[in-house]
Amino acid sequence: MGNFDPCRYLRGDLQVLPYPNQNPDFAFEQAVIGMAIVSLDGTLLKANTALSDLLGYTQQALTAGAQQAESIRMLLNCIVQNVKASQDHQQSINPFEHTYHHPEKHKLYLNIHTGIELDTEKNPKSYWVQLEDRTLHRQLMEQLEQKEQKLIERKHTFLQLLEILPLSVLITKKGIVQYVNPAALKMVKATHPRDVLGISTDVVVDVSSHNDLIKRRMRYEKDGVIGSVNYLIRCLDGQEKIVSGCTIMVHYEGDTAALGIFKDITEQRMEEDRVMQSEKLTTAGQLAAGIAHEIRNPLTSINGFVKLLRSSESSNELYFEIIESELKRIELIVNELLVLSKPQGVHASGPIEVLPILEQIITLMKVQAALKNIEIIPHYPDVPISVQGEVNQLKQVFINLLKNAMEAMNQGGTITVDILLSGHNVQIVVQDEGIGMTPEQIQSLGQPFFTTKDTGTGLGLMITKNIIHNHGGTMNVESVPDHGTTFTIQLPAL
Repeated sequence: MGNFDPCRYLRGDLQVLPYPNQNPDFAFEQAVIGMAIVSLDGTLLKANTALSDLLGYTQQALTAGAQQAESIRMLLNCIVQNVKASQDHQQSINPFEHTYHHPEKHKLYLNIHTGIELDTEKNPKSYWVQLEDRTLHRQLMEQLEQKEQKLIERKHTFLQLLEILPLSVLITKKGIVQYVNPAALKMVKATHPRDVLGISTDVVVDVSSHNDLIKRRMRYEKDGVIGSVNYLIRCLDGQEKIVSGCTIMVHYEGDTAALGIFKDITEQRMEEDRVMQSEKLTTAGQLAAGIAHEIRNPLTSINGFVKLLRSSESSNELYFEIIESELKRIELIVNELLVLSKPQGVHASGPIEVLPILEQIITLMKVQAALKNIEIIPHYPDVPISVQGEVNQLKQVFINLLKNAMEAMNQGGTITVDILLSGHNVQIVVQDEGIGMTPEQIQSLGQPFFTTKDTGTGLGLMITKNIIHNHGGTMNVESVPDHGTTFTIQLPAL
């Protein structure tokens, strides 16, 4: 073929072919992509096997009757029109794409390279055509474009959602703010995103909460978990706020980022503090009123008898006994108030076995119970039971419960003490056969100076409830008038 280089042709970068003086049939027929020779008027003169397989017709049919098929005519017409358009504009012949309708009713996307074969006079003789099937590539590109479009739409929807979300949203990468929504701008008192974008979260979060930031980052590096948190933040105008929120890891702008959603709870905290303070003042008021009432009665008695003694010429031993009794009552009230005023926090001394403590208390109370014709019957499990807490406080709880049970049993009877394991909890059940209580009385239990006994302050049960609460437990009361009362204490087991 003279200067014709079949390999160079197969690469598709040949635009004008010299007149071949050697037989190119071998390269033409063995090419793995479709090859054709087309006349200047658009007649298919020759096709190789690869082209036959590609277009769905035999080689003989392609050079004969198949050219009458509309899809083949359109293909040949496009080839001729593309070459002529390039010649008219004196341009090189550029590759082009053509959609071919296969006889088996599916579309092929063909990439077509065209070259001109010249005769001995350097005049165009025919066209060499190379056809490559790009259908799979085109389909993949379309799928990729569709996915990219969906991702763009999702991102747009996602950002739209964040923009209208009433909660504050910040997206950070390595602690640097990448995105803020309008609610977050309002929260930190910023007027424009540029006031916040690019700054470190260490600037927004107050120094007092930096340890929380560090712990969250360390927890994420170790366990991949961030979780929820409360921060004290400092707004751009210097105002302090308390925020509560949670953080999740997302993919943002081609990288992993932390998306935090936060709520300003400053007002909520202030309201909670106001309510707590109000409750404390209310309790203090009730306590003060109760103290005044309880102490006034014995003081009135003492005052009256002192006046009698002054007016009496002889000493009266009965008066002194009454005065002594009333003074002891005042001392009892003051002592219980002192116990109540002490901090009841649990100073854990390690695991505490419940059974030995109860045995000690029951042994201590048995003499007093026997004097009242009362029998205390314990039911213990076979295995040791331990709780976390403070020994003396738990002893005080058991003493108060047994003391209350005995004081409710004027006619004698039996007190049973059962210890049960219920899941991860220990239950201590104290049941008496006393006078019992009404639902209204049960409802008032634990209030300062409410008592069902003739002599009592109601502070003992209030102290008991506080101790149980501080040990993470609960107390339940069931009672039937004239049949007895059951106190059920539940504490976390170890």
